[in-house]
Amino acid sequence: MFAPRLRPIAQVVPIHVPGRRAFISTIITKVQEKDSLHEGNHFAPIPKRGLIEIEGPDTTKYLQGLITNHMPLISAGGDGFYTAFLTPQGRMLYDAFIYPVNVGVNFPHPKFMIELPATATEQMFKHLKRYILRSKVKLRDVSDEFNAFSVWGNIHQHNEEEENKVPVGSLVKKNKRVSDIGCIDPRVPDFGYRAIVPQNEGYYYYYYYYYYYYYFLTNINDNWGELDLDIGAILSQVGDFKELSSEEYTIRRILNGIPEGIEDMWPEQSLPLESNFDYMNGVDFRKGCYVGQELTIRTYHTGVVRKRILPVQLYEKDESVPTTLSVDRGKTYSTNIEPQMDIKISGSSSKRGVGKTCSGIHNIGLALMRLEQVEKCATGEDIAFEVPETNIRVKPFLPKWWPVETQ
Repeated sequence: MFAPRLRPIAQVVPIHVPGRRAFISTIITKVQEKDSLHEGNHFAPIPKRGLIEIEGPDTTKYLQGLITNHMPLISAGGDGFYTAFLTPQGRMLYDAFIYPVNVGVNFPHPKFMIELPATATEQMFKHLKRYILRSKVKLRDVSDEFNAFSVWGNIHQHNEEEENKVPVGSLVKKNKRVSDIGCIDPRVPDFGYRAIVPQNEGYYYYYYYYYYYYYFLTNINDNWGELDLDIGAILSQVGDFKELSSEEYTIRRILNGIPEGIEDMWPEQSLPLESNFDYMNGVDFRKGCYVGQELTIRTYHTGVVRKRILPVQLYEKDESVPTTLSVDRGKTYSTNIEPQMDIKISGSSSKRGVGKTCSGIHNIGLALMRLEQVEKCATGEDIAFEVPETNIRVKPFLPKWWPVETQ
């Protein structure tokens, strides 16, 4: 079993980065997420997520024609993956995770769960129904039945002897999986594990099937489904995994430069490659036809992506230009910023913007930026970016996890 691990202490390293495709070909400093609060073993709820259950004999084939990733990768059960639903014109509808709903010893029939932005659930239902036609599939909104969690840190290996004592059921299986519904987050290396947890069973079952191989399992009898144990008692036996707020998940995500939801990827406007889907394992360029494929494949083979979403530091005009990306939880600069606000070169008479804002929190955020302008800023050119009609400027950074490309 592969288990997520927290990255080493954040570092900043010079690296030769994206060439033709990313439009940057110089030595530029790339940053890795750094925040002492996030170091160690933690879990946090993921905010504003909706869930749709889809099942039926034609489910795999049906979804294969609608998403950017490759359904056969998860058609036999196991971990889920990251993907996107596109318009016929190749623009983003919604980013999503799709998980097999693993039940019993095997994966008896095609049944999946789609995790997406909560505000998009109704529109996604309409989108899915539009393409059902004669396909034998059923849809059900299960947003009120499950919660999404992110877990990161030092996840120990299974104790196989103890694992074999776990009864086969809908929550725990004997196939070395961590949980029935979830996946190691594929977007960024070592970002952690993403788990879908039944609401009516609370935190306890989450910890049960995530840490069932710890020593306290030996004290649990076969009627574990009837136990009523306090999460505090479980945590005290598990050790050092601590709960953080959903806000901390958002901070960690933005510091890592990961876009998520409709504030970062605007429905019917954003493009998947500008949203880093090629970097985040969200698109399979070898698969056959799907809705919106043509523009995505053409852009990929053309090899030019002039804009990308990346993390930015927010600061006021009278402050010095930041040299590192870090969060100050006492600042509220992001309250002055809304998604899709123009970013322009400070002091320039040009009406052409160099980017647009995405989501933000405190003094950090994400922005869709022209990479040629980011290169100028990163290589020492005297240039600053501002959000017009506000007192806020933005300093872009390249995430360390972006791939190295040669010219």
